[in-house]
Amino acid sequence: MTKSPNRRMQFVADTLVQQIIDGRKTASVVELGEVDVADGEYDDPLVVGEYYAVYDSSLTPRVTIRIVSMELCRWDEIPERLWRGETNTSADEFREDHLDYFENAGPGFEFVAYYFECATPDCAQTPAD
Repeated sequence: MTKSPNRRMQFVADTLVQQIIDGRKTASVVELGEVDVADGEYDDPLVVGEYYAVYDSSLTPRVTIRIVSMELCRWDEIPERLWRGETNTSADEFREDHLDYFENAGPGFEFVAYYFECATPDCAQTPAD
């Protein structure tokens, strides 16, 4: 049984939403100061244990996820759990994929990783670690 989400979120590309539905994407990241900040009507603050309706670029709800954990990460120490959850094949590939996303990425840069599981019955289930 899927709990009705009371929060919303969007990702920067519809391909990322599809990766969630396919059960491949189980993690994402935000800048340290953005975890508890609403960023518009479709990006609520992140809270462990909460359910989120994930919207695509046309503002159609596509999938429901539940955030199961968060962790503080450093640019020079990307956890394997994170780069795999982001569908990358290595920490280096993760860094390359996120250079444009983070404005000040570099040694010592900190950010928040959040891990989630799909809570929609018809999506592939790959549990977050």
